[in-house]
Amino acid sequence: MSSKKLIFVTGINGFLGSHIVDQLIKAGYRVRGTVRSAKVDFAKESNAIHGADVEVVAADDLAFGDFTDALKGVHGVIHAAAPLIGRDSPENALTASIEGAVNVLHQAEAAGITRFVLVSSIVTVMVTTLGDNTVSFTDKDWVDTSREKALASNDPSFVYVSEKVLAERAVWEFAEKHPNIDVTTGGLIVNPPYFIGPFAPNFRFSDALVSQQSTNALLYTLILPNGKFFAPVLLPIDVRDVARATVLALATTTGATVERKRLLLFPHTVSWKEAADTLEAARPELKNRISKHALTDYVHPAPANPVDNSKSIAVLKFGKFIDWKTSLLDGVDALIAEEKKFAKEGKTFH
Repeated sequence: MSSKKLIFVTGINGFLGSHIVDQLIKAGYRVRGTVRSAKVDFAKESNAIHGADVEVVAADDLAFGDFTDALKGVHGVIHAAAPLIGRDSPENALTASIEGAVNVLHQAEAAGITRFVLVSSIVTVMVTTLGDNTVSFTDKDWVDTSREKALASNDPSFVYVSEKVLAERAVWEFAEKHPNIDVTTGGLIVNPPYFIGPFAPNFRFSDALVSQQSTNALLYTLILPNGKFFAPVLLPIDVRDVARATVLALATTTGATVERKRLLLFPHTVSWKEAADTLEAARPELKNRISKHALTDYVHPAPANPVDNSKSIAVLKFGKFIDWKTSLLDGVDALIAEEKKFAKEGKTFH
């Protein structure tokens, strides 16, 4: 039997989830990861490079499923799976996000597991005022929402924000009633919603779908001549940094020095014009592909960073963030490489 600690990770087939697996293996852990039943074989093939250190199990219902067997022998849990914006009804999305997080945590606690990391989002802290350089945010800030407000909004983006807020609050409420559990949430992974960068070695596309690019779709928009952005500025963090922070959180003990390990990671604010100029200078062969809107419609400078990352860096002993230009170029290079693979099959991203 292996002496490596076993970590249970939800959503291992995603952009971030695959990086979390990759970094856990490099850090000396074993992984038992979940995907939907229909994707088990595909995920096993993708993670075959890690050999016996990665086990794939089916989980079709995180909100109400029974994970008793899947949690046997597990040292810690990383809950990274989350519904995508607009892919389900608001009611179902809220239930999957909130009840999913609590169900996984509850079953982990029942199994005697005391280490739990939740991948949340910076949108639990802030959703507006990025243009106001006088505003700042801390781990004490929360976006004001409720299930009722989310359902009444008829706004998929606000529903997503509400999913993240209410799931994280539910986890903290459970943790306060069960002080034996060591929970890290938020940034740790309250981070910008835009993780960018290369794909992990164990990540594969099942088809040429933009939706499978996750937040790297922002970079793909940047290399579409008519690409228009759903966000006025790029708020990036390298996906490798998010995964690294998640893995570090498993072994981080703060004692009484941090009331809650709700750690914000928000390293960069970048204008689309600056991103486009950087890409054109570093990859001149892509000049004719760069979004004209990035060069003409998003010329305003990026706002000052409204988040102080010092607490997160200190608690996690994190070190330095990967430079956003490196993340940008690595991400674009990875997307171009995938484009070429699909071109051989006569496919294009759609």
